[in-house]
Amino acid sequence: MVRRSVNLEMDWVGSGLEDRKFLASWASFALAAVPGALGSVYATARLAPSLTSLALAEWALLGVLMTVFGSISQLGMKPGYMQAVTDLGPTHRFGALRAGVVLQAVTGTLAGSTLAVALVVAHRFGYWQSVALLPWLPLQCALGNVAMMFHTDLRILGQARVVAMLSVMSLPLTVACLEIALRLGMDPLAASIATGCLASAFFIAVLAWRSGILRQRGFDRVFLNRAVNMGLAVMAGLLAKYVADLAVSSTFRWGVDAEAAGLYGFAVRTGEPLMALFIGAFQMAWGAHVYGWIAAASDGRIVADYSRRSWWLLPIGLPLGLLIAIVIRALTESPPELLGLLPFVLMILSRTLAFGLASSMGFGQTIERNYQRGMRILLLECATSATLVPGAAALGGAMAAVTIAAILPWISVFLLRCHSRRVLLKP
Repeated sequence: MVRRSVNLEMDWVGSGLEDRKFLASWASFALAAVPGALGSVYATARLAPSLTSLALAEWALLGVLMTVFGSISQLGMKPGYMQAVTDLGPTHRFGALRAGVVLQAVTGTLAGSTLAVALVVAHRFGYWQSVALLPWLPLQCALGNVAMMFHTDLRILGQARVVAMLSVMSLPLTVACLEIALRLGMDPLAASIATGCLASAFFIAVLAWRSGILRQRGFDRVFLNRAVNMGLAVMAGLLAKYVADLAVSSTFRWGVDAEAAGLYGFAVRTGEPLMALFIGAFQMAWGAHVYGWIAAASDGRIVADYSRRSWWLLPIGLPLGLLIAIVIRALTESPPELLGLLPFVLMILSRTLAFGLASSMGFGQTIERNYQRGMRILLLECATSATLVPGAAALGGAMAAVTIAAILPWISVFLLRCHSRRVLLKP
């Protein structure tokens, strides 16, 4: 009788109903990302013509730097919070959410300040040009971290549609503020960051009121210890991944000629909508469902099936990414030459798609609740990226670096897949 009930549960969870739930979550997160993606397209088309090749490269590099410093400052809170709420239940989350918000605001401010100081030093030695944006970095990191906590709270509660509605509301506000800032003579990159801060503040204000955190009391220090300890291994792995991206961006800022640096910077901007609309939405939907799949079938059969199906990201994502890049180039005044830009776009798409598949191929770590193997795999990618990509640029030029940078992330995907298959074979 027990075996029969388990089989019935398996049939239900793996049925079309669960497929529709996952696709609905994916679509909701993608819808939430549409305004941000449109804002990214608008910002690229609006600002790129007024930026030099090196400024374009620094725009791309700054995005990676913000990700690295932001990842460190978040202390693995996102996966830690999701797992803790899953274990404890959503009704006990208010003290944890408040504790997480306060911690993230403090660590984000410190991270942004540290990055700003580091770039001031780089500017004094002649390695960084864009200084007008630096005063905004502490605020951007702090607001980004706090917004991440509220976004994660909605994600674990399955309320992605709320994020979508807020994103739609914030798009015209962001565009209007960017135009006002530019007409007032503000530096283009500083204007872009300032309007991002405004959008994050709007997002936080609404969600703080909606979450009920302002009407609840409590500050859960025990949760902080539990969530941070749980998330540190994930943070270390993600940080290794982001440092690998930093090595690539640094190579194309300082290791190649200015023309190649500009092409790389423009290609990064054309890849951002695909990351938000397709890959990022897939990763958030995966995170919202993977714990339920594992709970429903501890042997991993359900999550393994969804992992296999995720290979469809490739034949869908590649042409979609190319189409987005072509549209952005067509909307940009005086765009880069298409044939010169194409290898850089393909490299960015390759790295983006590999990043998405790494999430679904690494389900073995989630089953074991042990992320040490994934951390070691991503540390390997970090080490090879930090050595092979700059070496390829020095010995073979920009195209050699493009080729190596496009291939390396797929080694991590393969190793994560192999580890997950070994976990499934364990008795």
